[in-house]
Amino acid sequence: MCGRLIGGDRTQAEMAELVNGFLYPTKAISIDASAPDPATGYNIAPTQQVSLLYPEADGQLIASSARWWFVPPWHKGDVKDWKATTFNAKIETAFEKPTFRQSWNSGRCLILASGYYEWSGPKTDKQPHRIYVEQNQPIMLFAGLQSKRRDGMRSCTILTRAALPEIQELHPRMPVVLNSDEAERWLSGADSNDTIQAEYGTQWQGRFRHHRVAKFGARDDGPELIEEFNDRLF
Repeated sequence: MCGRLIGGDRTQAEMAELVNGFLYPTKAISIDASAPDPATGYNIAPTQQVSLLYPEADGQLIASSARWWFVPPWHKGDVKDWKATTFNAKIETAFEKPTFRQSWNSGRCLILASGYYEWSGPKTDKQPHRIYVEQNQPIMLFAGLQSKRRDGMRSCTILTRAALPEIQELHPRMPVVLNSDEAERWLSGADSNDTIQAEYGTQWQGRFRHHRVAKFGARDDGPELIEEFNDRLF
């Protein structure tokens, strides 16, 4: 489950430049100037715009944004009329679900962030945790699916999988975070569904990190949200 993203203060162009340097150093990434600006900050919620990267039919990579709550292209009503909870999708079943099937085949993307939050504990006293991957690049690449409506609006979902051992204590599911090789194969469609389900996101085992952060509200924001919190008395 992934219900809050950490974007930080980088602009869309800065995030694209970072991805370009780490992932595609020999290929230019074009900025979609017509797309809404993605949300920045440390508490990005579903229905806000998030940064993403997707390939055009000719292989050109486009840095754009999308509403983080997937609405299939065949939905004819207003996006607010779409009631299904689709800001996440299971990597084990998305390829066969009518909601996601078309985008699995032709709408793959990478959703860009520097981390996410997960909550542990009883419903009456949930404790937030910041989760990120220990790696050289400052941007995490989440496997995603995106769709485009006739009015030009894009929406997206983050794919999830069974949590790695170091995350299981917080939640049984986790977003599929890709390394650079997986990201390229995901966008190109080079791997079978079996390979995707079995391997994608598992290469980070032992490198996920998390720590408790102070409780925060839906509208709170700022770098203090990701600071480690310790309320124990010594």
